[in-house]
Amino acid sequence: MRAGYFPELGVAEFRSDMPEPQIRYDKDVKIRIRKCGICGSEVHALHGMHPFRIPPVLSGHEFAGDVVEVGKGVTKFKPGDRVTGEPQYGCGECYYCKHGMYNLCTSKRVLGASYKVPELDNGEWTGSMGEYIVVPEKTVVKLADNVSYEEGALIEPVANGIYAVRRANITPESTVAIIGCGPIGLGDLIGAQLYGPKLIVAADVSEINLKMAREFGCKNVVDSSKQDLEEVISELTDGVGVDMVFLGFGNEAVLEQACRIVRRGGTVHQHALMLEGGQLVQHALMEDGIGFPYRIHQQHELSFKAYNMYKYEEFELICDEIARGRISGLERMVTHRYPIEEFKQAMEMADKRPEPVVKVMLDF
Repeated sequence: MRAGYFPELGVAEFRSDMPEPQIRYDKDVKIRIRKCGICGSEVHALHGMHPFRIPPVLSGHEFAGDVVEVGKGVTKFKPGDRVTGEPQYGCGECYYCKHGMYNLCTSKRVLGASYKVPELDNGEWTGSMGEYIVVPEKTVVKLADNVSYEEGALIEPVANGIYAVRRANITPESTVAIIGCGPIGLGDLIGAQLYGPKLIVAADVSEINLKMAREFGCKNVVDSSKQDLEEVISELTDGVGVDMVFLGFGNEAVLEQACRIVRRGGTVHQHALMLEGGQLVQHALMEDGIGFPYRIHQQHELSFKAYNMYKYEEFELICDEIARGRISGLERMVTHRYPIEEFKQAMEMADKRPEPVVKVMLDF
């Protein structure tokens, strides 16, 4: 099958001869990929900076496509269904799985990652940068007829933000700030808007990210390289600060800034991107060992919440809201599109970023 492949560190190549995954279990669903987004974690895999996406690996986990085959125990899907899917599942037996926290399962498997565990399919779950994937039925989500493949492939990055927002208790009286308006921060913005808070402020230093925040309907967009975010927030909240801050970007300075712009008794929500010298080094993580503003945290009685991916219901919710028209225009996140045959060029764009990039999409 056709695929984008990392045969070794630093090498991204198109292959037309990769093994095609096959149904092995009764509840398996085989999907032909139509669209696949490139995540920051694939850039990390390319450079050997990801703990589970370890070359040689066929990665990818932001996808949409068509069901082509189902196991004999599958009841919810049939060939021809247009679908996306949650690219993770837990073991089903541990404390976390039994208490509904399968996203925290210590044996969780993630699509397009290698685990070096021989008893688990030789330790690899072939990812969506290949023409076909095989996934458990419980991870598959059907797309409504008016939801495009590209929108379907964008549900995964948006789900990270929606997962955090749904647990933040946003009301029409809430005030919200978002620092970092890449795909995850935009997910925070899109999700927060569903709850109608009276104030949302989105901040970034990237011109294209700021443009995206405006296009997604944020009226208070702050270029932190030119404006003092603390002053802006103080003015908009009569000196109180916002109720909550979502981190779509993170380093030590931003973390302290978040604690300064949130009101006393407020909450900082962390699923941030960590950068050093302008280069992405972690996806949805802040690096261990960075300084934490303990004094402000204690004196202001702040809460600090962190999030690990999402759950199936986020995917269902986003699909439904796109179909209903309450979430629209997700395709505008895609700044670059490449056929899978140009995988090397697509990865170079996502990695080197010679021009402004938000999301790179692969087309099969």
